[in-house]
Amino acid sequence: MNIKLINIPNANVIMPAIIMAMLFATFKPSPAEATDLNWTFGAEKKIEADTNKMYLDSSVDLPLGIRGTGGVNYSVDNSLDPTFDSFELDFSKGLSDKVSVYSKSDFDVNLDHTDTVVGFKIKF
Repeated sequence: MNIKLINIPNANVIMPAIIMAMLFATFKPSPAEATDLNWTFGAEKKIEADTNKMYLDSSVDLPLGIRGTGGVNYSVDNSLDPTFDSFELDFSKGLSDKVSVYSKSDFDVNLDHTDTVVGFKIKF
C-alpha cells in the first residue's frame, strides 16, 4: 500500500510531529496503565563513514502479549542539524522464555513502505 502525501513546506519538521501524535493517539494508555509506555532516545556515530544518527522511539504493550514500537530516525550533520530520514513500526511477541518472533517495518519521509523484516530469536 503506497500512501502519497502532498508536498508540504517544512515536511521534515511537520511529519515527525504528526507521526508521534498518531502513535500517541493509537497507543494512548489509560491513567492506570500510564507506566507501560516507554520512550527511548538514542544517538550513534559511524566512525569510518563519518555519519551521525539519532532516533526517538515509543514502545507499549499491546493485547495478546505483543509489544509495539514506533519511532522516527534522523541523520545529524556535524553542526548538529537533524534531518528526518524515516519512520519505523515494529512488533514483537514472546512465544516462551527463550523464543520470540518479530516484524520490523520501515517507511520513508513520505510514509512509503521501504522494507519489512520478519524473524525469530532463540536465547541460549
